[in-house]
Amino acid sequence: MLIDPSGIRFGSGEIYAIVETQPFNEYISNTLCVGRRRPQDDDEQVFLFLVMKPGFSLTEALRSDVKNAIRTSLSPRHVPRFVIAVPDIPITVNGKKVEIAVKDVLNGKDIKPSSTVQNPDTIAWFKRFRDLESEPRDTKI
Repeated sequence: MLIDPSGIRFGSGEIYAIVETQPFNEYISNTLCVGRRRPQDDDEQVFLFLVMKPGFSLTEALRSDVKNAIRTSLSPRHVPRFVIAVPDIPITVNGKKVEIAVKDVLNGKDIKPSSTVQNPDTIAWFKRFRDLESEPRDTKI
């Protein structure tokens, strides 16, 4: 999926190439990177959702490490505005991330998940981030 914050276009795969490898894959089991641009927004905001492995939580140190790795490997404009721990990422029965549906939900659309979504209940869970303006400090899911 293409994301376009501050005039720099990039694919979510560029972010996944960083956060789904060492050392992050020791703590993180899955990720989802999407943009949100509501009618009132001047620019697209990047969300990076992380599913933490059992026994790990998203600490401020880990959040900072993730952002710094993206900044160093790509650029400051690639750094997500929000890095948030979530309980699950919606995927298709073929194992692909359901980015478009989550992006639509973040942008205010109410959608009915496709029958190809393996865990359709997870999509509605992302509604809570529609009006998010600052990164949550609570790491509990």
